[in-house]
Amino acid sequence: MIKEFNLDGVVPWGRRFDEYDAFFSLGDVPPGASVLDVAGGPASFAMEAAARGMKVTAADPIYRLDAEAIRRRFEETAEAMRRGMHLAAYRFNWSFYGTEAAVYRRRREALDLFLADFETMGGKRYVPASLPDLPFGEGAFDLALTSHFLFLYGDELGCDFHVAAIRELMRVAKEARIFPLANLDGRPSSHLPGVMRALKDLGLVPELVAVPFEFQRGATTMLRVRKI
Repeated sequence: MIKEFNLDGVVPWGRRFDEYDAFFSLGDVPPGASVLDVAGGPASFAMEAAARGMKVTAADPIYRLDAEAIRRRFEETAEAMRRGMHLAAYRFNWSFYGTEAAVYRRRREALDLFLADFETMGGKRYVPASLPDLPFGEGAFDLALTSHFLFLYGDELGCDFHVAAIRELMRVAKEARIFPLANLDGRPSSHLPGVMRALKDLGLVPELVAVPFEFQRGATTMLRVRKI
């Protein structure tokens, strides 16, 4: 049995709606679509997307914590992440963000927006859950999104976990989109070919789709998975 990954080693940095829009190419998603955001952490996407008419549910084990604890986890990693971006600046394309300081500012904006919404909406929008077992019914969503988790943490998560996680996304949604497809070192994930073969064997349709976003150099593709 594949055990769930508790995200203890995943940086609790969230992202904003325009970032999701860019790396998931959300322009073709109708306003009233039901969307599941998995492993987004303290992202403001769910709140900002809901304001645009999307029906968004976010699922992440960090939602078991209260707002103060989530902010504390952010603060514990903030300076280390900033130093890491500065030292590895050559690995990134800065055209979207501009500077490391701008990335940090966006992460803090996302956190503040998320926490305000989290304290207001709570379990109505934010569900404490983790892959590969989600507490939702079959076909509950039109679209499932997972950013900066699968493939990125490929050193900790094996190919079998990826297949089980994506199969679960496709159980609860009609379509799944995953970004990026590179690991933390910026190299293309070694799991991707095997995962795509396994998904095809399951009768799913995986497709690599170019997106109008690049931060990790070369990471310009998302994985879209649909049913036949």
